[in-house]
Amino acid sequence: MAGIGGTGVVTVGALITMAAHLEGKGASVLDFTGFAQKGGAVISHIRLGRSPASLNQVRIADGCADAVVACDIVVGTDPRSLRVLAKDRTRVLVNHSEVPSGQFVRNRNADIRMQERIGALAGAVGSDRLHTVEANEIMERILGNTVYSNVFLLGHAWQQGLVPVSHEALERAIELNGVNVKENLRAFSWGRIAARDYDYVASVAGLLDVISLPPSLDDIVEHRSGLLVQYQNQAYAARYREFVARVREREQAVKPGATALTEAVAKNLYKLMAYKDEYEVARLYSDGEFRDKLATTFAGDYRLEIHLAPPIFNRGLDEQGRPRKTTFGPWMLRAFGLLARFKGLRGSWLDPFGRLPDRREERALIQDYRALVEELLADLSRANHGVATECAELPDQVRGYGPVKSKSVAQYRQQRENLLHRFHHPDDIVQLQQAS
Repeated sequence: MAGIGGTGVVTVGALITMAAHLEGKGASVLDFTGFAQKGGAVISHIRLGRSPASLNQVRIADGCADAVVACDIVVGTDPRSLRVLAKDRTRVLVNHSEVPSGQFVRNRNADIRMQERIGALAGAVGSDRLHTVEANEIMERILGNTVYSNVFLLGHAWQQGLVPVSHEALERAIELNGVNVKENLRAFSWGRIAARDYDYVASVAGLLDVISLPPSLDDIVEHRSGLLVQYQNQAYAARYREFVARVREREQAVKPGATALTEAVAKNLYKLMAYKDEYEVARLYSDGEFRDKLATTFAGDYRLEIHLAPPIFNRGLDEQGRPRKTTFGPWMLRAFGLLARFKGLRGSWLDPFGRLPDRREERALIQDYRALVEELLADLSRANHGVATECAELPDQVRGYGPVKSKSVAQYRQQRENLLHRFHHPDDIVQLQQAS
């Protein structure tokens, strides 16, 4: 079993060994948990035998694993996991779900390269001995929590014949564990069903309903225009559509059939125009969708607390140099509803938040980006089309709030200058490549 701490990898190993014990079989488990109790790599070596005397070691030797259940693809392709695989011997079950790793803390654009990792596993054991399943998504949709994903994978693996203990013994082990017994038994059963009829389980989870072709450029523009109407008004959305239309016209004149530049502008101009200010945060929390999610996620008696750092209640900075937050009760949702009605003041001289440094910077970013795109269109050619698209995608780097966002804006502006130099001086790149 290969996964991350805090998700039940060790528990699944314990369930298997308990089931073996109940049947009088030999069983051992060796857990490698790394330095992190939660979120760190966890690899469990589980050995089963006809009797305790048949087990001569606890660690699975290199190339000797009969089955590997990769609850997390990153840990499943860790060198410590890969070395136990053997061609035409090991069967592998993979949770085809991306779980953020430590890389995402250091690099917001980190890519775990899912397909490359899947390919590495297929190359190690043979593609016919590799199975993937969307365990996290299925359990989130059916049972409401990804915490059951590993027991779901256990059921899937058992149904494939990868876990040589009886169904009755595993269910009894789950009961003896005593934690969310009913839900874990359901997760185990859903895993078994998925191994036999994955399409049925996917349809129950609603996964088949969301499989569709990528949206067209027209779909992107239409969808974001509608969002901007909700954000501000029809006139605001019209300015967005008109600018994107100009980019599209110019791109088609330079490179007929290409849409990459226009798509980049359509996505990133929208992102800048729909910046999350006080009015938008208030609208999103008071439009009813948030309350509906609360109602479907929680039941019984619970209390809602909202943590904010409004500029009018400045409490200084915390240890990380970020504004300290204040805790508000559920009455804040009513205040949000009232504040959302005044979104028409956004950017006007009556806007009480409009003179805040963050708001001035966000409005300036919109004008700065439009000017950048205008500069790209004026000198656009087939040769620099790719670099122009890179420039147009730069606002994707601008994320976060407060000091976090300010830092990303500084990085955005530095990258913009570097890319603009490449855009206007392509010969410099050619000469550099020739010299190397």
